[in-house]
Amino acid sequence: MNSEGKPEDVKVSRSLGKGLDEKSIEAVRNWTFHPARKNGKPVAVRVSVVVTFRIGRIGKIAMTPDARAALEKAQRLGDDLRRNAWKRVYRVEPATTVSVCHAIHKDGQGNSVSIPGLNEAQQYRLQSITFTDNKAITNAAALRSLFPIRDGESFEMHRVATGLQQLKTAYGSQGFVSFKAFVDPVIDELHGTVALRIKCDEGHQFSVDHVNIAGLDEKTFRKLRKTLYVMPGSVYNERLADLWLEKNSRILPADNTTRERVKLDINETERTLVMTYDFTRCGG
Repeated sequence: MNSEGKPEDVKVSRSLGKGLDEKSIEAVRNWTFHPARKNGKPVAVRVSVVVTFRIGRIGKIAMTPDARAALEKAQRLGDDLRRNAWKRVYRVEPATTVSVCHAIHKDGQGNSVSIPGLNEAQQYRLQSITFTDNKAITNAAALRSLFPIRDGESFEMHRVATGLQQLKTAYGSQGFVSFKAFVDPVIDELHGTVALRIKCDEGHQFSVDHVNIAGLDEKTFRKLRKTLYVMPGSVYNERLADLWLEKNSRILPADNTTRERVKLDINETERTLVMTYDFTRCGG
């Protein structure tokens, strides 16, 4: 998409054949998007779009038999993938896996945020919080609402830390597991204010290749593997992964928390990851 929101260099990433590829390209070339912006200026970006075909008649025009057959095949493949995703959920023995009890350390959980240049003897007020490079989540108001501190209030570091953790979680819930936030403070000593400019290093969006579950007996594993909220083939969602663990917390050993029992093995090249849920006893 160019800086005017017009599609350029349109290509098909997953071919259906039977003339549907050409129809997809023809349709997308006639679309107009709101241009992406960087520092307030429209810029060219590469985007992926999904073109949906529906079986049936549009007005008085019917699909050709070849087009209908190709579409039905694609739909069957998609249905089979979703229906059989649980088959890529594996039970693994604790001895064959690296301990994952402390595999993930999430910023902001009990940690403070250090901002150089602040005079510890002076009380500051928050002037504003703004965001840059937030291409995946463009709603700045939604991002701002993640920080439990309003403009004009006393500047408290722990509330900023909470906001940064919630910002990371929001991106993690959309598959951006490598997300990093860089805080650039603008300190006004004369007026006693601090403005925070937060640069979002989003990284790539990751989908789940397969899921490992460690520490369960065969019977329990078979019962639980079809109940996962995040299945192979889907975009990784940190919030849903945590919710599933909380739902099954009754079978967790009482020696750790649910938030420390997920390990992510990331494949940057394929933009996929392997999830491992750990139900073993840590440090036993």
